[in-house]
Amino acid sequence: MSRRAALLAPLVLVALLTFACADDGNVVTIHTGLDPESDAELIAELDTDGDGVVSRAAAEAAADEAELEAELDAERAERDAARAAQEAAYLELLADDAAVAASYPGGQLLIGDVSANIVDSPITLMDDPENPTHEEFVSRLTSMMQLRLAGIALDELGFPVDIGLPDAEINAQVQAHLEGPFEEFAQQRAIEDDPSIERLATPHCVSALAATSEADAAAASERVQAGDAFGDVAASVNLPGLTDTDGTIGCGLPFELRLPSELTLALLELEPGELTAPLLLPSTASPTGELWVVLHLDSLNTDAIDLSSIGPFAGRLLTEVMSTYEVSVAPALGTWIADNLRVSLPLLP
Repeated sequence: MSRRAALLAPLVLVALLTFACADDGNVVTIHTGLDPESDAELIAELDTDGDGVVSRAAAEAAADEAELEAELDAERAERDAARAAQEAAYLELLADDAAVAASYPGGQLLIGDVSANIVDSPITLMDDPENPTHEEFVSRLTSMMQLRLAGIALDELGFPVDIGLPDAEINAQVQAHLEGPFEEFAQQRAIEDDPSIERLATPHCVSALAATSEADAAAASERVQAGDAFGDVAASVNLPGLTDTDGTIGCGLPFELRLPSELTLALLELEPGELTAPLLLPSTASPTGELWVVLHLDSLNTDAIDLSSIGPFAGRLLTEVMSTYEVSVAPALGTWIADNLRVSLPLLP
């Protein structure tokens, strides 16, 4: 308990007793019987003018503050006890090399496995590898678990990994697959799951009609659809400086063309030769403050598809599969969080 709470405790009792015998509705006279020397700090704090009288509000405020500080002290003591119990459970578990630190599909990591791994390859700036802190131990357990789950996932996907080997050798196998054919496998898997990925990796050649009103943009679009050359129509209606004279914007991947997001999304809906409906954009280049744009997809350069531009895919697929595995961690160490593939330290109550 803090000194202030300790000092206020006897006053609270005295004040409550005094209310009944010396209360005129505004002030409470305190005949405390406190030792003027030992309790001088408390008396001086509440009886600021030294006349032995304090207001009811001051006495009640003191009582409320004492109660609040006592509650806070109790909460702090409870948290400290919980932390001490948590640390004791961790140290007890750490002393048993044969205890299971974590279980995963087809295997286990023992406390001794993790401890030996830390000693063999200490964490950067680690003070004492033979006596790791809770955080240091859990950090290494997390990395060892992630490595094994990656090996299991690759093996199940048809890329063999022997997770019975030392960690350095497991890691070498995993990295060889990630830097090799597994990336191509993951690309194709991603395209099967979402065909639009291939479209995002395909260069688009785009032109546009850009007018100050919806009516002008719509009329220009109708001229193109009626057979007029797109370049001629664009030259007659487009605001200067927004496109080339013939309406050309350029060729590139959809998100590299630096179009506003509304236009990019509309572009992805087009097939070569198609036009969007007039789309409204705010524009300081337009005297009306409005710009009405009609996009035209000139062509798709399918010979230059570059999936690496939106990859890599290997890590994404591996993480997706790894997050489905069931992992159990010793409660004294923490809890496995599947969404981000890590061990979280135990939460205090």
